[in-house]
Amino acid sequence: MATVNGPTNTADDLRKDMQSLKDDVARLAGQLSDALAASSEDAFGGVRDRFRRVRDNVGGAVYEAGERSRDAVTEFADTVGSTLEDNVKARPFSTLALALGLGFLFGALWRR
Repeated sequence: MATVNGPTNTADDLRKDMQSLKDDVARLAGQLSDALAASSEDAFGGVRDRFRRVRDNVGGAVYEAGERSRDAVTEFADTVGSTLEDNVKARPFSTLALALGLGFLFGALWRR
């Protein structure tokens, strides 16, 4: 005799199928969550590495610019100093008159 599935057997089969489906969806959600967490951590690590490289490059550029500026100021001071020294040796009286005139001018401006 053939067995006939009654409403009870069909309902039990549906419950088992639904539970199996729920378990599969929960497992899939967990796997997706793990995959997203791993990929976001990798992406964050990549961004962090890029930021460090940019910071190092900018820091090096700022240091080099500071070095160039310091060298330019030193060169300017040396040039002005040697020019003044040459002028004092070549024209001592003119340099003295210029210094007195500038002193008088600054003194007059300072009183106002």
